[in-house]
Amino acid sequence: MDRIINLYTKKLVIFFLLLAPCVFIKAQITIGTLTSPAKGSLLELKTQEVTFPVSSIDISNVTSTKGGLGLPCVSLVDRTTLEPFISIGDVDWANASINKIKDKHIGLMVYNTYTSSDTEVDRNKIFRQGIYTWNGEEWDLAFKSSPQTSFFPCPPFNLPLPAISEANDPDLVFDLYAVYQQRFTKSGNNLFTSSNTTLGMIPDKSSDKLYSKNELDYVVIHYDESVLTISGIDPDGIMKYRVKSVNPKPTSFINIIFIIRD
Repeated sequence: MDRIINLYTKKLVIFFLLLAPCVFIKAQITIGTLTSPAKGSLLELKTQEVTFPVSSIDISNVTSTKGGLGLPCVSLVDRTTLEPFISIGDVDWANASINKIKDKHIGLMVYNTYTSSDTEVDRNKIFRQGIYTWNGEEWDLAFKSSPQTSFFPCPPFNLPLPAISEANDPDLVFDLYAVYQQRFTKSGNNLFTSSNTTLGMIPDKSSDKLYSKNELDYVVIHYDESVLTISGIDPDGIMKYRVKSVNPKPTSFINIIFIIRD
């Protein structure tokens, strides 16, 4: 009888010894190698181990030569919802303040493949291709322009002053976006000269393209009020103005800033 109990005890000990690594694996996981992840990492993807890296940017600190992380490709719908994963008609979404479904998804990361049209004016519907992260309230685009480059001046241009505007005359219009589109591209600007002969435009560095109309806000910060009056600017950069004088002074100018939307 004692022999049977001892045998049972040995099997039980072996079972728990086999179970112990499983518990550890659940705590921290490495995919790609059999080595343990760094102490502060829950999950690491690597195909080779680095024991003593010289620095964070040194070639000796390479941990993968076979690939990287492939995020799920999705088509986001609205910056303030978790669609298409969770419908706004879903019971959980309707009770978001109670079940904290928005908070539970903080840190969710995807690669968005949908690009909104240039005519889209709803900020929450404007998307570009790239990595987005859910912050608990809305989707944030990763690698967007830094605060230091969140705005830039409009290139110089001549504003038409055909005649003094009469009371019943409609406002004149001028396309500010067209100025940006023309002057910042080699094909539209015959004065475009660069030290980099392969450069065909001054791009948005995060996507190698010009900003679309709906990615910019247009702000006039100064103009000569003795020459014209600006009535407003629409979301596409169309400025409305009225002419007071067709003889601007040498010091007459207009300052316009393009602001990159979040």
